[in-house]
Amino acid sequence: MVVNPTAGKGRAAHAGAGVLAGLRRAGHDVVDLTAPDADAALARARAAVDGAGGAGGRPVDALVVVGGDGMVHLGAQAVAGTDVPLGIVPVGTGNDFAATLGLPVRDPAAAGAALCRALDAGAAGRRPVDAALVTGPGLRIGAPGDAGGPRWVAGAVSAGLDAAVNARANLLRHPRGSARYTVAAALELLRYRPWSYRLTFDGVVDRVDGVDGGRRALRLRPGPAGTATWSGRAALVTAANGPQIGGGIRVAPAASLDDGLLDVLVATDLSKAGALAVFPSMFTGGHVRRRKVHVVRARGVTIEPGPDAWVAGERPLPVAHADGERLGPLPLRVEVRARALQVLVAPR
Repeated sequence: MVVNPTAGKGRAAHAGAGVLAGLRRAGHDVVDLTAPDADAALARARAAVDGAGGAGGRPVDALVVVGGDGMVHLGAQAVAGTDVPLGIVPVGTGNDFAATLGLPVRDPAAAGAALCRALDAGAAGRRPVDAALVTGPGLRIGAPGDAGGPRWVAGAVSAGLDAAVNARANLLRHPRGSARYTVAAALELLRYRPWSYRLTFDGVVDRVDGVDGGRRALRLRPGPAGTATWSGRAALVTAANGPQIGGGIRVAPAASLDDGLLDVLVATDLSKAGALAVFPSMFTGGHVRRRKVHVVRARGVTIEPGPDAWVAGERPLPVAHADGERLGPLPLRVEVRARALQVLVAPR
């Protein structure tokens, strides 16, 4: 088990102690892998999954994380692509991935009880879900909890205004909780201008284009080997595995964790007034009905600076974020990996 003691205004430390005690009372052999920082915690988690850090030198049967989406992100780096399931005690600020799974949120006692039921259920207590694998030359720069290389993402990769908001929210000390995202959004919208992108999709299944005020499809140009490209200015570029980010922002409301596809949201060339109008509707998912908001369902997407990104006077593109954590600068490649992540979910 790995605890982020600072998550949830410090609630995670207390919650982790309670869950650990509850799992031991239920007869489980629990190894506390909590460390002073994310790098050390991830190293311990990977060693436990590989067999070097478990009880008696055996691989662990499950990895449990206590915290928010950032801890889910850390856990995914250790267990994605393996047979070791991830248990989640969601007591962080956002908890978007846990909420999508229907897990008890900010109720560590209920989450701990659900974990015990899932573990006791064996295979019936595991839910296989998709994860996104992200690659790119900039991932080694300031990647929290990892020294570099590909990164697994449980929820969504944000590379537009939502990434800028995420970065700003991470710097704010006040207010606490999900209100930080609202304040960060207001601050970023004050200086917003759309950025220039080039997107290359592969495995496109369909496109869903906003309908309010008329339909205007996102024009994709066919490329080699079944790819399709789009270049232009956009406010939002988000490759979503799940439907929500930022503590309940329904960025891709139709996204599914187990359909083998990414829902890539592209909000094109919004004015500042347009962005101000779109943002509130993202809490309900209503933004996807707007004319300049598009969703492309595909197996993968490469997100890179567009042809105007280097023009004098352009604002730098936002640094991409995922699961609330910094990924790195563009370009990035995001690919879905079907059923790459096993999650402990108590059978109903």
